[in-house]
Amino acid sequence: MASNLKKTGKRDIPVAVNIGKNKTTPNEQAEEDYRACIRELYTYGDFFVVNISSPNTPDLRNLQHGNDLHRLLEAVTEEMKIQQEKSHQPAKPILVKIAPDLTNEELELTVRTIQDSGVSGIIATNTTLSREGLVHPNREQAGGLSGIPLTSRSTEVISRVYRLTEGKLPIIGAGGIFTAQDAYDKIRAGASLIEVYTALIYEGPGLLGNLNEGLQALLKRDGYTHISQAIGADQK
Repeated sequence: MASNLKKTGKRDIPVAVNIGKNKTTPNEQAEEDYRACIRELYTYGDFFVVNISSPNTPDLRNLQHGNDLHRLLEAVTEEMKIQQEKSHQPAKPILVKIAPDLTNEELELTVRTIQDSGVSGIIATNTTLSREGLVHPNREQAGGLSGIPLTSRSTEVISRVYRLTEGKLPIIGAGGIFTAQDAYDKIRAGASLIEVYTALIYEGPGLLGNLNEGLQALLKRDGYTHISQAIGADQK
């Protein structure tokens, strides 16, 4: 990854680097994997995402809780500072990507730990393990589910994170965004930015233009002149 990013040279579009632990690394040693990623990639990333919520890595989601999360974020922020000083580059933002399947109590504790760590923001959410409401024969397959079944749950989590942080910690909204209305719902719930992935498979890069155009129309309809005015509008 470092080699490929090095070849891209100067970029106009920011690159987010998503870091996690290897499948075979026990959680007690997870921070070393995150540190290794930061050491190799700090020069090439514009901001870093601490992934503690992929359901496809065994036990990874256990890092979202208590002392494990505190220890991990402490190691990540320390390594980011070390690499910043070595590279003589400006400090780079760190965000934490959380799961949609946390209970309200778990979410509250996780958000509090993230806030206390001093990181720059939260991505809500990763894919879900839930199969509620699905009738397709493949619903029992293992792994994280993305797309439309995730839409409403991820928006709910964004709303709750926005309330828990009193809107003081930027949120990137992700999960089941196919239309401008989907994106707008997440912004009004409290997201400052939007991340899309599944819809790109179905619609390709033209999706981004469609989302932007649709968002402009929705903002105009509601009397907003800038998207920042809509952030968290449903919470006010």
